[in-house]
Amino acid sequence: MASQQDTRQSGEQIGQSRLLESWARKYQQPLLRYFRRRISPPEEADDLVQEVFLRLSRRADLGSINRVESYLFRVARSALADRFRKQARTPVQMVSYDDNLHGEAGITPERVYSGRQAFEQLIEALAELPDRTRRIFVLYHLENMKQKDIANRLGISLSTLEKHMARANRHLLGRVEWDG
Repeated sequence: MASQQDTRQSGEQIGQSRLLESWARKYQQPLLRYFRRRISPPEEADDLVQEVFLRLSRRADLGSINRVESYLFRVARSALADRFRKQARTPVQMVSYDDNLHGEAGITPERVYSGRQAFEQLIEALAELPDRTRRIFVLYHLENMKQKDIANRLGISLSTLEKHMARANRHLLGRVEWDG
């Protein structure tokens, strides 16, 4: 009796493994695109895809999932949320001021002048942006609002907000000469 049960369990495990493998082949690229659009650096997307399939491998009844794609992306959103929560809990490492490392670190009148010029170019370039795009840029970069909160405040989708941000970044990078 025990050997029949062992055989049935190993058969179920093989079925689970095959199911996972087929889903990995079918959904790996869509999951990678999903994560790369949402995280920085995008190279970490591979790790998140692995996390999705690791979570699935822990589930005993994969065959009972009716809408696989929907379920996979729900697991992906959960893995992404966990990653963001973990990052938020990670303390920022502070470095003590060391005059040998930080003092007079290349601060010259030329660099100050160059920085002022770049700042003036930035202000001019910001003024050239459409009102909504400029407002989104300012809320995000200068007022440190989350993209989700900005989208809710302005009554737009996150996708639309991201398009405005990309437009602003392209415009500003094209107009401002940075002298690192």
